[in-house]
Amino acid sequence: GPNLWESKLDRCVDYGHTFSKLLEMVPGADIMHGEAVNVDGFFCVVMSHLRGYIDMDTVIRIFNCMKSLSLPTNSPDLTPELAWQSCKDAIEHRHGEQRIPLITEIGDSICASDITQEELNRAIDMMAKFDH
Repeated sequence: GPNLWESKLDRCVDYGHTFSKLLEMVPGADIMHGEAVNVDGFFCVVMSHLRGYIDMDTVIRIFNCMKSLSLPTNSPDLTPELAWQSCKDAIEHRHGEQRIPLITEIGDSICASDITQEELNRAIDMMAKFDH
């Protein structure tokens, strides 16, 4: 439901907390909270790139940083179905909007509320091309 104490719900602190929630809840999933948040974060980096907000050099820079810290950047449980359900869950808990943080450059973001199933599918396909 709505957060009665906050008026600004487009929050960059939600970065990594849209898809990670359901990733952690997959029965038998062996993923800790921080790992799921990182997978979610990289997924949003890929969507940011597909929308033209960041270039591939920035994607690779972020990917290499995550890998250098031994953080996972993908999960077999990040399926199109889970991603779309996560968007629906976000709408329910973010006052009727997706409000998914996408980066526009390192250190800056916007919140998107118009992400489609097709966009999620393209991002999942693109993530498979990285050497996780």
